[in-house]
Amino acid sequence: MSIKRILCPLYGSASDAASLTMGLSLAKRFHAQADILFVRPNPTDALPYLGEGISGPVVEDIIETARKAADSAEDQCRKEAEEAARAAGVEITDEVRADAATARMRIKSGRAVDVIAGESRLADLVIVADAGARDQASGPNALETCMLAEGRPVLLAPQQAPADVGASVVIGWDESGEAANAITAAMPFLVSAEEVTIVCVDEDGVSDAPGARALQEYLALHTVTAEIHLVPEDNRNTGEVLLAEATNLQGDLLVMGGYSHSRLRELVLGGVTRHIRSHATIPVLMAH
Repeated sequence: MSIKRILCPLYGSASDAASLTMGLSLAKRFHAQADILFVRPNPTDALPYLGEGISGPVVEDIIETARKAADSAEDQCRKEAEEAARAAGVEITDEVRADAATARMRIKSGRAVDVIAGESRLADLVIVADAGARDQASGPNALETCMLAEGRPVLLAPQQAPADVGASVVIGWDESGEAANAITAAMPFLVSAEEVTIVCVDEDGVSDAPGARALQEYLALHTVTAEIHLVPEDNRNTGEVLLAEATNLQGDLLVMGGYSHSRLRELVLGGVTRHIRSHATIPVLMAH
Protein backbone atom coordinates (compact mmCIF):
# COMPACT_ATOMS: atom_id res chain seq x y z
CA MET A 1 0.00 0.00 0.00
CA SER A 2 1.24 3.48 -0.83
CA ILE A 3 0.14 6.77 0.67
CA LYS A 4 -0.99 9.20 -2.02
CA ARG A 5 -3.93 11.07 -0.51
CA ILE A 6 -3.92 12.32 3.08
CA LEU A 7 -7.19 13.76 4.34
CA CYS A 8 -6.67 16.67 6.77
CA PRO A 9 -10.00 17.88 8.22
CA LEU A 10 -9.89 21.38 9.71
CA TYR A 11 -12.32 22.93 12.17
CA GLY A 12 -11.11 26.51 12.56
CA SER A 13 -9.76 25.57 16.01
CA ALA A 14 -6.44 25.36 17.81
CA SER A 15 -6.08 21.70 16.87
CA ASP A 16 -5.78 22.52 13.17
CA ALA A 17 -2.08 23.44 13.33
CA ALA A 18 -1.04 19.90 14.24
CA SER A 19 -3.12 18.37 11.45
CA LEU A 20 -1.75 20.79 8.88
CA THR A 21 1.86 20.40 9.95
CA MET A 22 1.73 16.63 9.88
CA GLY A 23 -0.35 16.35 6.73
CA LEU A 24 1.92 18.62 4.71
CA SER A 25 5.07 16.98 6.07
CA LEU A 26 3.82 13.54 5.07
CA ALA A 27 2.71 14.83 1.67
CA LYS A 28 6.30 15.89 1.02
CA ARG A 29 7.67 12.59 2.31
CA PHE A 30 5.42 10.37 0.20
CA HIS A 31 4.93 12.72 -2.79
CA ALA A 32 1.28 12.73 -1.90
CA GLN A 33 -1.68 15.09 -1.91
CA ALA A 34 -2.66 16.72 1.37
CA ASP A 35 -6.42 17.01 0.99
CA ILE A 36 -7.32 19.89 3.32
CA LEU A 37 -11.03 19.90 4.09
CA PHE A 38 -13.20 22.39 5.96
CA VAL A 39 -16.85 21.49 6.51
CA ARG A 40 -19.23 24.40 6.96
CA PRO A 41 -21.97 23.46 9.40
CA ASN A 42 -25.56 24.03 8.37
CA PRO A 43 -26.77 26.81 10.73
CA THR A 44 -30.28 25.39 10.75
CA ASP A 45 -29.10 22.14 12.33
CA ALA A 46 -29.37 23.65 15.82
CA LEU A 47 -32.91 24.93 15.37
CA PRO A 48 -34.79 21.70 16.22
CA TYR A 49 -33.20 21.76 19.66
CA LEU A 50 -34.43 25.24 20.55
CA GLY A 51 -37.95 24.14 21.39
CA GLU A 52 -41.23 25.71 20.42
CA GLY A 53 -42.24 29.30 20.91
CA ILE A 54 -39.06 30.86 19.51
CA SER A 55 -39.90 33.96 17.51
CA GLY A 56 -38.93 34.43 13.87
CA PRO A 57 -36.47 37.26 14.56
CA VAL A 58 -34.67 35.16 17.18
CA VAL A 59 -34.36 32.27 14.75
CA GLU A 60 -33.01 34.60 12.07
CA ASP A 61 -30.47 36.02 14.53
CA ILE A 62 -29.31 32.54 15.46
CA ILE A 63 -28.91 31.54 11.82
CA GLU A 64 -27.06 34.75 10.99
CA THR A 65 -24.74 34.33 13.96
CA ALA A 66 -24.01 30.75 12.93
CA ARG A 67 -23.35 31.85 9.35
CA LYS A 68 -20.90 34.52 10.47
CA ALA A 69 -19.14 32.01 12.72
CA ALA A 70 -18.80 29.61 9.78
CA ASP A 71 -17.49 32.41 7.56
CA SER A 72 -14.90 33.32 10.18
CA ALA A 73 -13.80 29.70 10.66
CA GLU A 74 -13.56 29.18 6.89
CA ASP A 75 -11.44 32.31 6.45
CA GLN A 76 -9.17 31.20 9.27
CA CYS A 77 -8.76 27.74 7.79
CA ARG A 78 -7.92 29.13 4.35
CA LYS A 79 -5.35 31.50 5.81
CA GLU A 80 -3.71 28.86 8.01
CA ALA A 81 -3.63 26.34 5.17
CA GLU A 82 -2.00 28.82 2.81
CA GLU A 83 0.58 29.86 5.40
CA ALA A 84 1.37 26.27 6.40
CA ALA A 85 1.70 25.15 2.76
CA ARG A 86 3.97 28.09 2.00
CA ALA A 87 6.16 27.29 4.99
CA ALA A 88 6.32 23.62 4.02
CA GLY A 89 7.10 24.40 0.40
CA VAL A 90 4.00 22.59 -0.85
CA GLU A 91 1.91 24.09 -3.65
CA ILE A 92 -1.85 24.38 -3.21
CA THR A 93 -3.42 23.28 -6.47
CA ASP A 94 -6.38 21.34 -7.82
CA GLU A 95 -4.11 19.63 -10.35
CA VAL A 96 -3.55 15.92 -9.72
CA ARG A 97 0.15 15.03 -9.67
CA ALA A 98 1.21 11.50 -8.85
CA ASP A 99 4.92 12.27 -8.52
CA ALA A 100 4.91 15.48 -6.47
CA ALA A 101 3.79 16.77 -3.10
CA THR A 102 0.72 19.01 -3.41
CA ALA A 103 -2.11 20.31 -1.29
CA ARG A 104 -5.74 20.89 -2.16
CA MET A 105 -8.11 23.12 -0.20
CA ARG A 106 -11.79 22.21 -0.27
CA ILE A 107 -14.87 23.66 1.39
CA LYS A 108 -17.98 21.53 1.84
CA SER A 109 -21.20 21.98 3.76
CA GLY A 110 -23.03 19.54 6.00
CA ARG A 111 -22.60 17.63 9.22
CA ALA A 112 -18.85 17.39 9.73
CA VAL A 113 -18.69 13.76 10.81
CA ASP A 114 -20.74 12.61 7.79
CA VAL A 115 -18.80 14.67 5.23
CA ILE A 116 -15.42 13.67 6.64
CA ALA A 117 -16.41 10.00 6.69
CA GLY A 118 -17.54 10.17 3.08
CA GLU A 119 -14.37 11.92 1.95
CA SER A 120 -12.20 9.43 3.84
CA ARG A 121 -13.28 6.58 1.56
CA LEU A 122 -10.82 7.72 -1.10
CA ALA A 123 -8.04 8.68 1.29
CA ASP A 124 -5.09 6.49 2.23
CA LEU A 125 -4.74 8.16 5.62
CA VAL A 126 -6.93 10.45 7.73
CA ILE A 127 -5.29 12.83 10.18
CA VAL A 128 -7.20 13.73 13.32
CA ALA A 129 -5.93 16.10 16.00
CA ASP A 130 -5.45 14.61 19.46
CA ALA A 131 -8.35 14.44 21.88
CA GLY A 132 -6.83 16.94 24.32
CA ALA A 133 -6.59 19.63 21.65
CA ARG A 134 -10.11 19.25 20.29
CA ASP A 135 -12.63 21.90 21.15
CA GLN A 136 -15.44 20.56 18.96
CA ALA A 137 -17.70 17.58 19.47
CA SER A 138 -17.35 16.30 15.91
CA GLY A 139 -13.64 15.47 16.19
CA PRO A 140 -13.87 12.21 18.15
CA ASN A 141 -16.90 11.08 16.16
CA ALA A 142 -15.01 11.68 12.94
CA LEU A 143 -12.13 9.52 14.15
CA GLU A 144 -14.41 6.67 15.13
CA THR A 145 -16.56 6.87 12.00
CA CYS A 146 -13.60 6.95 9.60
CA MET A 147 -11.92 4.03 11.34
CA LEU A 148 -14.85 1.85 12.38
CA ALA A 149 -17.50 2.50 9.72
CA GLU A 150 -15.32 3.36 6.74
CA GLY A 151 -12.35 1.14 7.55
CA ARG A 152 -9.77 3.86 6.96
CA PRO A 153 -6.48 4.13 8.86
CA VAL A 154 -6.31 7.18 11.10
CA LEU A 155 -3.21 9.06 12.23
CA LEU A 156 -3.73 10.73 15.58
CA ALA A 157 -1.71 13.95 15.70
CA PRO A 158 -0.54 15.23 19.10
CA GLN A 159 -0.65 18.92 19.95
CA GLN A 160 3.06 19.26 19.25
CA ALA A 161 3.54 17.51 15.93
CA PRO A 162 7.14 16.31 15.43
CA ALA A 163 9.12 17.53 12.45
CA ASP A 164 9.60 13.96 11.26
CA VAL A 165 7.40 10.92 11.78
CA GLY A 166 8.44 7.30 11.51
CA ALA A 167 12.20 7.20 12.10
CA SER A 168 11.59 5.02 15.17
CA VAL A 169 8.35 3.03 14.94
CA VAL A 170 6.82 1.08 17.81
CA ILE A 171 4.21 -1.58 16.98
CA GLY A 172 1.71 -2.58 19.64
CA TRP A 173 1.11 -6.21 18.67
CA ASP A 174 -1.67 -8.36 20.15
CA GLU A 175 -2.15 -10.69 17.16
CA SER A 176 -5.55 -9.14 16.42
CA GLY A 177 -6.96 -8.43 12.99
CA GLU A 178 -7.10 -4.74 13.88
CA ALA A 179 -3.38 -4.65 14.66
CA ALA A 180 -2.63 -6.52 11.42
CA ASN A 181 -4.64 -3.94 9.45
CA ALA A 182 -2.71 -1.14 11.16
CA ILE A 183 0.58 -2.74 10.13
CA THR A 184 -0.57 -2.96 6.52
CA ALA A 185 -1.55 0.72 6.59
CA ALA A 186 1.75 1.65 8.22
CA MET A 187 3.95 -0.27 5.78
CA PRO A 188 5.14 2.87 3.94
CA PHE A 189 6.46 4.12 7.31
CA LEU A 190 7.90 0.75 8.32
CA VAL A 191 9.97 0.14 5.18
CA SER A 192 11.71 3.49 5.57
CA ALA A 193 12.10 3.50 9.36
CA GLU A 194 15.52 3.44 10.98
CA GLU A 195 14.24 1.36 13.91
CA VAL A 196 11.15 -0.82 14.33
CA THR A 197 10.21 -2.45 17.62
CA ILE A 198 7.41 -4.96 18.21
CA VAL A 199 5.98 -4.52 21.70
CA CYS A 200 3.86 -7.27 23.23
CA VAL A 201 2.14 -6.58 26.54
CA ASP A 202 1.65 -9.72 28.62
CA GLU A 203 -1.06 -9.78 31.30
CA ASP A 204 0.67 -12.42 33.42
CA GLY A 205 4.26 -11.30 33.01
CA VAL A 206 6.92 -11.65 30.33
CA SER A 207 6.64 -14.91 28.40
CA ASP A 208 7.46 -16.34 25.03
CA ALA A 209 5.69 -14.65 22.11
CA PRO A 210 5.48 -16.85 18.99
CA GLY A 211 3.02 -14.37 17.51
CA ALA A 212 5.64 -11.63 17.73
CA ARG A 213 8.21 -13.84 16.02
CA ALA A 214 5.70 -14.54 13.22
CA LEU A 215 5.25 -10.79 12.76
CA GLN A 216 9.01 -10.31 12.80
CA GLU A 217 9.35 -12.83 9.97
CA TYR A 218 6.52 -11.22 8.03
CA LEU A 219 8.15 -7.80 8.29
CA ALA A 220 11.48 -9.27 7.17
CA LEU A 221 9.81 -10.30 3.90
CA HIS A 222 9.12 -6.60 3.42
CA THR A 223 12.80 -5.80 4.16
CA VAL A 224 11.87 -4.45 7.61
CA THR A 225 14.16 -5.46 10.47
CA ALA A 226 12.33 -5.42 13.81
CA GLU A 227 13.23 -6.16 17.42
CA ILE A 228 10.83 -7.74 19.91
CA HIS A 229 10.13 -6.36 23.37
CA LEU A 230 7.99 -8.37 25.80
CA VAL A 231 6.59 -6.14 28.52
CA PRO A 232 4.56 -7.13 31.62
CA GLU A 233 1.27 -5.37 32.16
CA ASP A 234 1.73 -5.09 35.95
CA ASN A 235 -1.94 -4.20 36.55
CA ARG A 236 -1.68 -1.17 34.28
CA ASN A 237 -3.86 -0.20 31.33
CA THR A 238 -2.32 -1.71 28.19
CA GLY A 239 -2.46 1.70 26.55
CA GLU A 240 -0.43 3.13 29.41
CA VAL A 241 2.17 0.40 28.97
CA LEU A 242 2.42 0.97 25.22
CA LEU A 243 2.89 4.72 25.61
CA ALA A 244 5.50 4.25 28.34
CA GLU A 245 7.41 1.74 26.21
CA ALA A 246 7.23 4.01 23.16
CA THR A 247 8.72 6.80 25.27
CA ASN A 248 11.48 4.53 26.58
CA LEU A 249 12.32 3.50 23.03
CA GLN A 250 12.25 7.14 21.85
CA GLY A 251 9.62 6.20 19.30
CA ASP A 252 8.10 8.87 17.09
CA LEU A 253 5.22 6.74 15.77
CA LEU A 254 3.05 4.15 17.51
CA VAL A 255 1.19 1.65 15.31
CA MET A 256 -1.74 -0.26 16.82
CA GLY A 257 -5.18 -1.66 16.20
CA GLY A 258 -8.11 0.48 17.23
CA TYR A 259 -11.17 -0.67 19.22
CA SER A 260 -10.37 -4.35 19.38
CA HIS A 261 -13.26 -4.95 21.78
CA SER A 262 -16.87 -3.94 21.32
CA ARG A 263 -17.57 -0.21 21.35
CA LEU A 264 -19.80 -0.65 24.42
CA ARG A 265 -17.04 -2.43 26.31
CA GLU A 266 -14.60 0.35 25.39
CA LEU A 267 -16.96 2.95 26.83
CA VAL A 268 -17.67 1.02 30.03
CA LEU A 269 -14.17 -0.22 30.80
CA GLY A 270 -12.16 2.64 29.39
CA GLY A 271 -10.22 0.61 26.82
CA VAL A 272 -6.79 0.82 25.32
CA THR A 273 -7.85 3.01 22.41
CA ARG A 274 -9.52 5.58 24.65
CA HIS A 275 -6.43 5.81 26.85
CA ILE A 276 -4.13 6.25 23.86
CA ARG A 277 -6.38 8.96 22.39
CA SER A 278 -6.37 10.91 25.62
CA HIS A 279 -2.70 10.60 26.57
CA ALA A 280 -0.59 10.14 23.42
CA THR A 281 2.24 12.64 22.99
CA ILE A 282 3.54 11.04 19.78
CA PRO A 283 1.65 10.32 16.53
CA VAL A 284 -0.41 7.13 16.64
CA LEU A 285 -1.50 5.25 13.52
CA MET A 286 -4.62 3.17 14.20
CA ALA A 287 -6.77 0.91 12.06
CA HIS A 288 -9.74 -1.36 12.70
